[in-house]
Amino acid sequence: MNIRRIAFLKPAATRQRGAALFIALVMLVAMMLAVVALVRSVDTATIIAGNLAFKQASTSSADIALNNASDWLNTTNVATPSTLESDSATVGYYATSTGLDLMNDATWTTATSALASGSGITAGVDSGGNQINYVIQRMCSSTGTATTTNCLFGAATVTSSSQAVHDATEAGGATTLSASPIYRITVRVSGPRNTISYVQGFLY
Repeated sequence: MNIRRIAFLKPAATRQRGAALFIALVMLVAMMLAVVALVRSVDTATIIAGNLAFKQASTSSADIALNNASDWLNTTNVATPSTLESDSATVGYYATSTGLDLMNDATWTTATSALASGSGITAGVDSGGNQINYVIQRMCSSTGTATTTNCLFGAATVTSSSQAVHDATEAGGATTLSASPIYRITVRVSGPRNTISYVQGFLY
């Protein structure tokens, strides 16, 4: 009996280089970076939109404070005009424009500034949580009677109205005391997220 032997040749093992795995890992890392960039972009847009909303709310509250300060000035000027010749720090009024650092937090945390009150504002805080303070300064270099030598005056008006608006070139050019000294009203609104806004208005 003849026995045939059949030999099976085992193919040589091919070397696995892993190129596909490397490419897949690179693509995965790239996709992760893209996702992180997208998330950060969305977060930034949300923060910017929120800050703009806070700014708009603070500006609206500052307008109310400007109106309140204007009302106080008009009422005081009619009732007791001599009050405007000296400082009244407890109500946030100063007869001079110097000696007060409006950028210093201490100016707004002491009795040197008046708390705004009125429509939508209680004890200087509005419904949005904005803390509102204002300071009124007479644009004079010294206290006492306002004169053309120590104060800036708005242009004299010939209308029958108690208030008149003039352009900037007319301000400070008065030669008679019938014109009103200029008053600067500065409003500071401290809102959420440590936002602080300043608004100024001039009245005469």
